[in-house]
Amino acid sequence: MFFLVIFTFNCAAKAGLSLNVSDSCPSMCRCAPEEVIHCNRAGLRALPGEIAASTVSLNLSNNYLRILTTNTFSNLTFLHSLWLDGNNLTFLSPGTFHALSKLRELDLSRNSRLTYLHANTFRGLLNLISLDLSHCNIFEIHPLLFSHLPSLERLDLASNNMRYVPQAFSNLSSLTRLSLESNHIEAIGRDSLKALESLYDLNLRKNRIWIIQDGAFTKLLRLGVLNLGHNFISDLPNQLFDGLIQLKTLHLEANRVTAIDCTFRLLLNLRSLYLNNNQISSISDSAFSYLNKLHFLHLSKNNLSSLPLRLFVGLPKLRYVFLSHNPWKCDCRMVWFLRWTVMSRGALQGLDCAFHIHHNTTALSIPQPGDPMDCTAPPELDSKDKCGAAGISTAPGHPAPTCKVLLLVVPFHTWYFARRWVSSAALL
Repeated sequence: MFFLVIFTFNCAAKAGLSLNVSDSCPSMCRCAPEEVIHCNRAGLRALPGEIAASTVSLNLSNNYLRILTTNTFSNLTFLHSLWLDGNNLTFLSPGTFHALSKLRELDLSRNSRLTYLHANTFRGLLNLISLDLSHCNIFEIHPLLFSHLPSLERLDLASNNMRYVPQAFSNLSSLTRLSLESNHIEAIGRDSLKALESLYDLNLRKNRIWIIQDGAFTKLLRLGVLNLGHNFISDLPNQLFDGLIQLKTLHLEANRVTAIDCTFRLLLNLRSLYLNNNQISSISDSAFSYLNKLHFLHLSKNNLSSLPLRLFVGLPKLRYVFLSHNPWKCDCRMVWFLRWTVMSRGALQGLDCAFHIHHNTTALSIPQPGDPMDCTAPPELDSKDKCGAAGISTAPGHPAPTCKVLLLVVPFHTWYFARRWVSSAALL
């Protein structure tokens, strides 16, 4: 009898809870029993008054909200997630979110009339982890705007109208992901990012960056992904990426780079390097020295006619190299590509050179002097390591042997003959 009473009480309690949730759900919204309320696309111009104080998640996306005041969310102290994206917000009163100390996720994206945020806009959000301000119309950020967000880990400021990197990151010691994509930023100063010592992913894609001061990335010792693609960068100084000792992926595609020297020499953990869609015509033979973890290299759509013989020496992990849409000159300077493909089992894509041999010959013919197919190469001198770095040991290079190679007429994709040709050439 005792257990029956307890059971009846629990059922009544659950029924009462269900009734409360149902009663507190605005008619134009959808509510779930876990205090989750969806009022998205409900035509709202103001916050419904029937929202329960116990609400944990509130979706107000794609409505017509314009102004939020200090009283708008004052009774929703249990909120963990709040979506306000896709509204007509024009102004957020200072302290709008002051009562939401438990809020962890705030989405304010796609409010195209939102141009400025007061220094105290986010006061009270001590536990906020994720903040989305993308696709607004923000052109200026107060230096103290994020000073109330000590727990923030993800910040999205993409697709705004900012012309410089905000000086508002000084208190974001927990930030791991920052997007400034698709703004109008032209320069990165040496102090612009120095406070972001926990940052892992930095997206500066699709800006107008053409100046990066020395030391701009020095403090980003944990950065793993850096995207500088689709900018106006033309020069890559040797010290540009100093400090990025943990960098794994680097995007520099669609810039105006013309030459590669020793810029990448200290990126010892780099796995993927995107240099496609530039204007690169020359690469130093030491350009990728010490990148012994490099796995993926994209060089398509540049102005390359050849690459130095030792470019891939010391790159045991390199497996994918993309080379299409370059004006390759297919002479003896490019022969080593085929040998590297066979010996390292790497995948070359886009090298439209046809290195040919006779079907019925066992030795390579020797061309006559003046023959356009004469690829007699003089002995190559030992080249000095232009990218030497203190504390990094390297094996001395060996001079390339004198080679005589005849380019004849058989399709490159005839792999069997290509392998025989490599074996023969190696004996010369």
